[in-house]
Amino acid sequence: MLVRLLIENVALIEKLELELGPGFTVLTGETGAGKSIIIDGINLVLGSRGSRELISYGRERCRVTGVFDVTGDERVLNELRRMEIECADGILTISRELSINGKSLCRMNGTVMPVSAIKPVTDLLVDVHGQHEHQSLLDEKNHLAVIDAYDEEHIAPLRDASDAVYAEYSRVKARLEGGFLSEAERERRIDILKYQINEISAANLKVGEEESIEEELKLLTNSERISEGLASAFGSLLGDGGAVNSLREAVASMRGISDLSNDFSASYSRLSDLYYELEDAAYSVRDMQFGAEYDPKRIDALETRLDVIDALKHKYGRTEAEVLGFLSEAEKELEELTGDSAEREALERKKAELKAKYREAAGRLTAARKKAAERLCTLAEEQLKELGMKKARMGAEFTLIDEEPHEGGSDSVSMLLSANEGEPLKSLSKVASGGELSRIMLALKTVITDADSIPTLIFDEVDSGISGLTANTVGLRMKRIAARHQVLCVTHLPQIAAFADAHYFVSKHEEGGKTVTTVKPLGLEERPYELARIMGAEAGSSSAVIHAAELIEKAKNASL
Repeated sequence: MLVRLLIENVALIEKLELELGPGFTVLTGETGAGKSIIIDGINLVLGSRGSRELISYGRERCRVTGVFDVTGDERVLNELRRMEIECADGILTISRELSINGKSLCRMNGTVMPVSAIKPVTDLLVDVHGQHEHQSLLDEKNHLAVIDAYDEEHIAPLRDASDAVYAEYSRVKARLEGGFLSEAERERRIDILKYQINEISAANLKVGEEESIEEELKLLTNSERISEGLASAFGSLLGDGGAVNSLREAVASMRGISDLSNDFSASYSRLSDLYYELEDAAYSVRDMQFGAEYDPKRIDALETRLDVIDALKHKYGRTEAEVLGFLSEAEKELEELTGDSAEREALERKKAELKAKYREAAGRLTAARKKAAERLCTLAEEQLKELGMKKARMGAEFTLIDEEPHEGGSDSVSMLLSANEGEPLKSLSKVASGGELSRIMLALKTVITDADSIPTLIFDEVDSGISGLTANTVGLRMKRIAARHQVLCVTHLPQIAAFADAHYFVSKHEEGGKTVTTVKPLGLEERPYELARIMGAEAGSSSAVIHAAELIEKAKNASL
C-alpha cells in the first residue's frame, strides 16, 4: 500500500508529508483548498504526464515522492526483478521531479529511469477513479482480466487448457514457418549449400594448417640468411680453432691429472660431457645447413594454399575451426532440406488437428466467460441501483479476435453501460459524467473486491451528483472495499466521511504574502466539527456537531 506521500512545491503546497495507513482514508476541505493537488501529486508519481504549471510560483522545480510497502506482492516484486530494481526490504520509493525548464526526472528506489518504464509497476499498485486519467477499468484491454478475476476458480482451468493447446500449436507453427521453405526457395537453398559444402570439402582444410604454412614460408623466404648463420655457427664450433677443438684439448689436459684428486676427476667428467654435447650440437648445425635451401616452387605452392584458406575464412569464418564448423552446419541443413517433405506433411496435419482442438478449448473458455460476465453485470447493476443509478444496465460484448489461436483465448471483451432509461448499452469509456463514472467503478470494485489485486484505490470526487441515502450507501461500499484494500477518497459529503478510519482536513491560508495549502489529520474529537462544517452548519452549532457525532457512531456500527 501507499504508506507515505511527500509533496514539495506543487501548486499551493510548499511541503507536505502524509503518513497513510490501511483501511479507509478521506480528505475533506473547502472547494479550491487543494485536495485535487494531492491527487495530482499521486498521479505524477504513478507516471502521468507532468506539466510545468504544477510547479509553485517562483520555484525552479517541484518533487513528489511516494513510498509503497510491497511486501509479499509477488506481481510487483517479479516486475521489479525483471527491471533489475533492488527491493530487498519490501519498500518501494518512486519520485518525480519537474523543472521549470521542462525537464523531468524519475527515480525508482534511487535508479533513474524513463517515466514510461515505471507504468508496468504503478499500474499494479494504485487505481485512481474519478476525474483523472489513471483508470484501468476504462481501458478495454483490462475488461477480460476483470471477468477472469471475478470467476477465476472456474475460468482458470479452462484458460490453462486453452493455453496448453496454443503452446503446442505455436511450436508446430514455428517449426513449419522457421524450418521449411517454399519449393523454389528450398531448391535455391539446396544449390547454395551444395556449392558451399563442395568448396570447403575440396580444400581439405585442417585446423592449424595456416600457422604451419606461415612458419614454413618464414624459413624459405629467409633461406640465405639462415644458411649464412648456420655456416658461421658451424665454423665457430668445428672450424680451425673452433670451440669443439678447444674443448677437446681441455678435456685431454684434465684427463692427465684426473687421477690426482677427486676435484680434478669431477672437472674432467664435466668437461668431457660438455665436449660430447657441444660436438653433437655442432653436427646438428651442419645438418641444418642442408635443409635451408631456397625453393621458389615450394614458396609459390604455400602462398597459393594461403590464398585458398584466406578466401574460405572471408566467406565462412575467422578461423579454420569456424570454417569447418560452418561446413558441419551446412551438411546438417542440407540433410534436413533433402529429407523433410514427409516431416512437413506430418506437421501440417498436426497443425490442423491442434487448431481444431484449440477452437474447442477456446469455445469452452468463451462460454464460461460469458456466464461470469452475465453474473458480474447483474451484481453490478444491483450495486448501481443502491448507488442512485436506478435505471442503470450493464452488459459485456464479446468479439472473436481472429481465426488464429491466441494465448489467453480468442476473446476480446468490452464492458457496456446504459445509465438512463431508453439509452442503448455503450462502452464504459463513452461515459461522460465523472460522478456516474466513479459510481460505476465503485459498483464494480464492490463486486470484484475479493478478486481484484490492485492494493490501493483512490476515489476523487466520487460523490458528484449524489446525496442522502445514496451517499450513505457509497460510504458503506467504500468501507466494505477498505476491508481488503487501502482506500483514499476525496469527498464533500459527511455521510461518506463518517465511515473513514482516518480523516485529513485540507485548507489554505495566507502565509508570508502568499497562499499555501496545508493538510491536518483530524482526531476523534475534531471529526464531528469538520462533518458539521461540510453539512453547512454555522460555526459552533452544537446541534450540528452532535448530529455529526451520531453520524460517525452510526457509521462505525454499520454492518458491512
